[in-house]
Amino acid sequence: MIGPVAVIVTVLVATMVFRLVRAVWERTRRRPVRDDVRARWDAAVTRHARTARDYAAFECDPAEVLARPALCDVSWPATARFVDAFAEASALHTETYPGPAAAAEFVRAADTAARTWTAAVDAAERARWARFGADERALLDQAVRLLDVAREPPFEEERRLAHRRLADRLADLECRTGWAAPRPVTASLAIRGRPMLERGGRHRRDDAEPRPAVQAR
Repeated sequence: MIGPVAVIVTVLVATMVFRLVRAVWERTRRRPVRDDVRARWDAAVTRHARTARDYAAFECDPAEVLARPALCDVSWPATARFVDAFAEASALHTETYPGPAAAAEFVRAADTAARTWTAAVDAAERARWARFGADERALLDQAVRLLDVAREPPFEEERRLAHRRLADRLADLECRTGWAAPRPVTASLAIRGRPMLERGGRHRRDDAEPRPAVQAR
């Protein structure tokens, strides 16, 4: 006959074994979930970096901007959706793994940013110059031709002049329509369009009359 003490000991041992087995099982069950979130976070970091790189490359390339102006126009729904999604993903991005909950939020946001970027590019490709009237399209056409000129002449001052005229066309387009080229493009045109320096470090004016040679006395 089993005594009361033996029964109590048996119950305690059984309880401890049960708890130990359950703890081991829960750790085993949860580990793949944590590892999966970390792996998806790593992939999302890479994906978001690629989206950011593609977006930056577009904003720095005047040829791409002129070909797809809707991609830098938040009045277009597809572009607005991307800008919002990209801002959210960028805000959630961290340099180190933030833990399962925050990582899952970033994965979702990075996926949305990548998806809306692709959709915005496709929409801008279809739209092209659709939002502009005939006069504005003429300005865009002039800008495209000036960009070609800026890349071709062998003389530095001709290239600089083409960049200045291109910047003027974009400024005119902004005044007429409210559409503005990305700041990296306008900043680049301003730098590339600066007149060449005269001796002494001053910028040469294109409209300046040539100075007569000083006669020796």
